[in-house]
Amino acid sequence: MRRLIMLMAGSFAIYRYRYQIVNFVLGQPELRRFFIQLSMRVPFLRDRFVNRAFH
Repeated sequence: MRRLIMLMAGSFAIYRYRYQIVNFVLGQPELRRFFIQLSMRVPFLRDRFVNRAFH
């Protein structure tokens, strides 16, 4: 029961502060580079990015 409450509280905190967490993570150059490389492996995301960058 205690584990469930902790899981719910953690989920709520992550949901509530999701944008601050993303900004913190993407503010780190190494992590940002990793996520960009990871997203470029997904064809749908790569096509959208390239179309926006060179349109």
